[in-house]
Amino acid sequence: MTNQPTPQFYVNFNVYNCNTYNNSNAFSSTAKCISAESNKVVWRYDTPSAEVTEHITTYPERGISARRQSTTIQNTGDDPLVVDTLSSVFVSGIGKGGRPWYDKRFVVHYAHSAWQGEGQWRHSFVEDVGLYPTYNHGHQTSFRLASTGSWTTSHYHPLVILEDKELGEAWYFEIHSSLGWYIEVNAQGYKEDTSLCVFLSSAYEKNDGWYVSLAKGESYTTSPAVWGHVKGGFEEAIAELTIYRRLTYHTTFPTGLVPACFNDYMNCLWANPSRDRLIPLIDAAAEVGAELFCIDAGWFWNGKECHWSETLGDWEANDALFGEGGLQSMVDYIQSKGMLAGVWLEIETIHLSSSFAKAHPEAILTRHGCPIGNPTSSLDYRQPVVRQHIMGVFDRLYQMGVRFIKNDYNHTVGLCADSLDKKECSVVHMQEHTSAFLAFVDQVMATHEGLMIENCGSGAMRCDHGTLSHFHVQSTSDQEYFDRYPSIIQGMVGCMPPERAGIWAYPYPLDFHQMPAYPQIYPAPEGEAYEQISNPWQTAFNMVNGLMGCMYLSGRICYADEAGKALIADAMALYKRNRQVAMGAVPVYPTGLVRLSYEGFATLGLLNRATGKLLLAVWRAGGESDTLDVDLSKYVTPSAQLACTYPALDGLCAHLSGQILHITIPERMGAAYLEITLA
Repeated sequence: MTNQPTPQFYVNFNVYNCNTYNNSNAFSSTAKCISAESNKVVWRYDTPSAEVTEHITTYPERGISARRQSTTIQNTGDDPLVVDTLSSVFVSGIGKGGRPWYDKRFVVHYAHSAWQGEGQWRHSFVEDVGLYPTYNHGHQTSFRLASTGSWTTSHYHPLVILEDKELGEAWYFEIHSSLGWYIEVNAQGYKEDTSLCVFLSSAYEKNDGWYVSLAKGESYTTSPAVWGHVKGGFEEAIAELTIYRRLTYHTTFPTGLVPACFNDYMNCLWANPSRDRLIPLIDAAAEVGAELFCIDAGWFWNGKECHWSETLGDWEANDALFGEGGLQSMVDYIQSKGMLAGVWLEIETIHLSSSFAKAHPEAILTRHGCPIGNPTSSLDYRQPVVRQHIMGVFDRLYQMGVRFIKNDYNHTVGLCADSLDKKECSVVHMQEHTSAFLAFVDQVMATHEGLMIENCGSGAMRCDHGTLSHFHVQSTSDQEYFDRYPSIIQGMVGCMPPERAGIWAYPYPLDFHQMPAYPQIYPAPEGEAYEQISNPWQTAFNMVNGLMGCMYLSGRICYADEAGKALIADAMALYKRNRQVAMGAVPVYPTGLVRLSYEGFATLGLLNRATGKLLLAVWRAGGESDTLDVDLSKYVTPSAQLACTYPALDGLCAHLSGQILHITIPERMGAAYLEITLA
């Protein structure tokens, strides 16, 4: 690699007006390196008295350049030490040599996010996003991504890729914070002798008010971050990040395989389950090959006396919904059909009207003495009574036979929280709560063999790797229109491994505009309304979506005709056949990434060179042309073969001419899934 910079750290003591990046040094000149090992570098300050330790993990045996880092600061003096800035990673010297970094040389890749619009990548030259030279006293411009509160990905994903078009290299950076985080790309140097630097932190006062006061002997450790350097560009950087993320998950799938899931929420029951509605869906899910059936929200709601959210936190089943035997009978019925049973929870959320909240006001997370959120609030996982109560919920459901939990997170808690004694309110206390929650999740996994937990948060509003690594799968979106999903799928498999990316596939959906305003209270139409929507291309489009990640099958599939059921079953069989391929694959983008409102063709590949396969999705959303030529020369050899094409519908035509794929999708809203052997 050319011009490899030296990673450093940045720390700021007792100073509230620093300009972090315009100094040529990343740390105070008074710091002395007292120990340097491959996994740890220790620096000592005399004034003030402190030690800073960089913790480093590398993965050379995996053939990747990823370097995982966190930083610990310890007060070694007698006086209190106030710290308002502490980096997880600070890397400088990027782009030294060659033409100036701002001369159409560096492209910054970053991903926007929004509810129902997650994973929206953008690719711009650095000067087009506001990073350009100004004057010789230092460069004042910068490119910044940031988040505050616990919806860590509600605006951006916490990663950035810098692609050097001149040298054909790329640098990637990602921070693993489950609360506020900050990434800044800036320039260092003087006049023409400048280069780029990148700062990543979850401990930065200017972002969310973070600071810490350390007494003698006390220490603080940042969230970890990862960075690396690859030959190539966006795809190569995403490939290394994908491998790294797999290596650093705390969870594995109990069977070694990502399951084929059915969830009854999206474009289906909309949190309004009952025995009569569930039985046909359970039967249909089993018939098409689902391995897991999850009963989503509403299983604890009586539907009359209050809104279902008013009992959040108690988690007592409303057995009357499910007839004789109650919820247990539904779990038993799911198991009798050869599937694992799952239910929806939201274990960080509590309604102040719930029985548990009334009995244990100390269990509520507070800010300035008041509950955070009213009437829907948050539990404080630093409190033993909270952990004991929610562990009891898991124990009870596990004993019933539940082996999957969809854990939702529909509220953000904001910036700070009170200390347990209510004497101080700060970001650090919110970080303590978040750390306690993730430790609790780890404990649940350790004490409930075979249990899987999904991470969800109004789609993917909290899908930073620091959180995801404690769960099995992640909801990618609450997007209700299947034709808008491909853009989200493309983006989200660049933010997490494909097999961890839960993708809704909801054939035979009721169009959202036909839904009542509150489907949980006013049930959706039955029967004929669904039978009128039985377009096989629509079904196939949905199934292709699900094939590119972890399948979340939904929709009123019980109303599918025989041809529709066959399309669903064929896709489920393909999913099972190729899921091991996907679990070792990296995403590739033969025709680039598309935006949410794209028109025309889009593609996404899951490339696994170890198995010699490329799993390729081709979507068509309108456009004048029904034919696309895709150059696959970057991924396959001239002797590549097309092993399988889905769906088997009239007019779909695909063939390889050497390394060029020619495909025709006659339907204006159609999709295809192709299995290609690389050589």
